[in-house]
Amino acid sequence: MIWPDYHLGDTVSKATEAIRLWQAEKGVVEISKGTLAIHVKLDGYVKGYIFLGHGRLILDTIVETEDGAIGKPVDREIDRPFLMLGKAEGMQQSFSLAGQENLSEMGCSNQQEFVAEAEGLLDRFSRRGRIHDHRHSSDNNGLVFAFQNEANGLDILLADGAELVYKAMNTVFVSNNDRAVLKSSGGVVCISNGKSVIVKR
Repeated sequence: MIWPDYHLGDTVSKATEAIRLWQAEKGVVEISKGTLAIHVKLDGYVKGYIFLGHGRLILDTIVETEDGAIGKPVDREIDRPFLMLGKAEGMQQSFSLAGQENLSEMGCSNQQEFVAEAEGLLDRFSRRGRIHDHRHSSDNNGLVFAFQNEANGLDILLADGAELVYKAMNTVFVSNNDRAVLKSSGGVVCISNGKSVIVKR
C-alpha cells in the first residue's frame, strides 16, 4: 500500500486564544492559549496540525445498561505532542507566528526541537497505517486525533458526527447514537436501542 504523502509545514505557530478543536455530546478536545502548532499538509493543502502545549481530552465512555452504568469517563490533561487531522483550513486565523519565548515556555530550546518531535509523531502514526485506514475521516467532516500514552503508544480518537471511536491502551469505545460497544479489562458491553449484552472476563 502507498501511504498519502503527509508532511509538515515550514513554520511553528502559537494559539492566540484557547481553542476547542472538537466538541460533541460525547466529549471535548481543547487546547490552551499559547499552545504550539505546526501544519500537517497533503498535496499543498493544510489537513491538520501537530500541537504541543496544554490540552485536555474529555470523553463520556460510560455505557448505560439495564443493570446500571458500566465504564468510566476519560478526563486527561495533554502535555505531550498530539496529532489532529481534519477541519484544519478554517482554524488558521487562531494562530500567529511563534517566537523563541513561546518555544521556551513549552520546553523547546529551539524550533528544530519541536519539529523533530512532530516529525517523529507523524512518522509513528504513518508507519502503523492509521493515516491510510482513516483517510476518509480527515477528508470529510470527521476528525482523527492521535495522543501519546504512557506506554509510548498512540491512543486514537475518530469523531464524525454522532460516530465516535476511541482506542486506548486498555479501552475500546465505539458509539453511534443509541448504539455503543465498550471493551475493557472487565469485559465487553454492547448496547442497541436500550437493550444490552454484557460479557464479563
